[in-house]
Amino acid sequence: MTIHTKVLGAIVALTLFHVPVTAQSEEDAAAIEAAAMDYILGFYEGKPERLERALSPELKKLGWGRRASEGPYQGPFYMTRDSAKEFAPGYSANEQLPADAHKKVEILDQLDKIASVRIEAVWGIDYMHMAKIEGEWKIYNVIWQTWPDGVERK
Repeated sequence: MTIHTKVLGAIVALTLFHVPVTAQSEEDAAAIEAAAMDYILGFYEGKPERLERALSPELKKLGWGRRASEGPYQGPFYMTRDSAKEFAPGYSANEQLPADAHKKVEILDQLDKIASVRIEAVWGIDYMHMAKIEGEWKIYNVIWQTWPDGVERK
C-alpha cells in the first residue's frame, strides 16, 4: 500500500465520521444562548419572567460568594427556580447595573439534547447544564462562584 493510498483512505474514513453543522444545531445554539441571556438579564433587570422562560422547574443551583477578594467565601447558597424569581427584583434594585454591564455566554459543549454553558456576569462565573425538552432549551443545573483571586472582576 502506497502512502498516497493510505492518505486517501484516512481522508475517506474521516469524512465518514464527520458530522456537518446543520441549520438545526445553529438554531439550537441560538436558543441556548438566548436561555443563558434570559438567565443573566433576569437578574440584571429584575425580571422574573425572563427566569421563568430560561429555568427548568427542577432547577438546582448552588454557589459560593464573597464581598471582597481577600475575604472568605460564604456558602454554599442554594436556589430553585422559584427562589431565583423571588430574588431577582431585589438584586436588580440593589445593584442598579448599567445597560452595558458585563455579560458573556460561551457554549462549552452542545449535543442535540444537552448542552454545557459557561457564563460571566458581574457577580462571577456560572457553569450550567441545559436540556432540550419538548423543543425548548431549559437550564437544569447551575454551579457558580464570585470572581476568584487574580481574575479581574468585570
